[in-house]
Amino acid sequence: MRTRANSETRGDAPAPEGPRVLIVAGEASGDAHAARLVAAMRGELPSVQVFGVGGEALAREGVELLFPAAALAVVGLSEVAAKLPAVVRALLTLGRAMRRRRPSLVILVDFPDFNFWVARLARWHGIPVMYFISPQVWAWRRYRVRTIARLVDRMVVIFPFEAEFYEQHGVQADFVGHPFRETLPPPPPRREWLAAHGLDPDRLTVAVLPGSRLSEVERFLPLMLDAARLLLQSLPGCQFVLPLASTIPAQCVAAQVSGFGGPLQVVPGQAYEALTAAHLALVASGTVTLEAALAATPTVIVYRVSALSALVARLLIRVEHVGMANLLAGERLFPELLQEQFTPESLALEALAFVREPRRLETVGQGLRRILTRLGGPGASARAARVALSLINRAAGSGG
Repeated sequence: MRTRANSETRGDAPAPEGPRVLIVAGEASGDAHAARLVAAMRGELPSVQVFGVGGEALAREGVELLFPAAALAVVGLSEVAAKLPAVVRALLTLGRAMRRRRPSLVILVDFPDFNFWVARLARWHGIPVMYFISPQVWAWRRYRVRTIARLVDRMVVIFPFEAEFYEQHGVQADFVGHPFRETLPPPPPRREWLAAHGLDPDRLTVAVLPGSRLSEVERFLPLMLDAARLLLQSLPGCQFVLPLASTIPAQCVAAQVSGFGGPLQVVPGQAYEALTAAHLALVASGTVTLEAALAATPTVIVYRVSALSALVARLLIRVEHVGMANLLAGERLFPELLQEQFTPESLALEALAFVREPRRLETVGQGLRRILTRLGGPGASARAARVALSLINRAAGSGG
């Protein structure tokens, strides 16, 4: 290892310090997308220094985590109060980092309720902001596009209709395609994967995905397991697999799973592999609904928030579907059970309908093919990285 003295003796100049980037990502999917973006940036500019808020994926990529994303993950308006002290601590931490380290760029990845505050801090400190993975302002709370126009220098979006939406509202946006097209691995042979996880390849397999936030798992998993028990009564030969998100400690589901009373295996991660191996899926609304579409797995989408959050959502939502797979297809390929519709009985009935109505599966297959054409080609992370580096270069050229 070369010491400073050796470097000076030999006359070598110290390695130039690279530009600094602050990145903020929440939830498992945002953390994974952010990690791939950082890797692509380092492929173009190895000296870039990255720090911020994230999870395991960003940590593995060598990003210095100033605050864990898991401490901030919430859903809905009334659920925010319990996390408020952590949110304040995180914002103070990021504000100090902006003041002391003077990053060339702030990159925000999804996570809007928190990231809009980070964008305000960045604007206060005069640091340009790139937003990767757009909040769904085109779906609900459209007034927030005005906030984005004021705080964000560049939107980098993963669906083509998002770029059109932002351009109509005077926000500069780049469509780079969806990262899933480059990241989802070829699924392993179905029978081998099931056998490797203690499941019978000859039995009907149902994947259960209750979400990537602890609050989601606590609220949704009991209802989903009750629905699974009803499915077992109608389909005694079926079995279940629960791919647990990396953001959820295994002990948080251990008690519920141990008392299930049927064949069920918990698998760390591997949501896409589980979906490709399953005949059917029960899924909490989120990015995973798109994975289910790409896996061509018939899926029932569920979600529920507090009564207050639901009331606000009914007033503000401007789209016909909640699931991203349905939005991209332009029709309800996958049933959506929301709020009071989400009961064990209704979930079991919708799942059984897929098993008992083969024609329904043909319609789903046609819609899934349309989705693939709207996701763009591979290389989304590299294209997003080039946008980030152009913003860094612009900041350097202007003396920022």
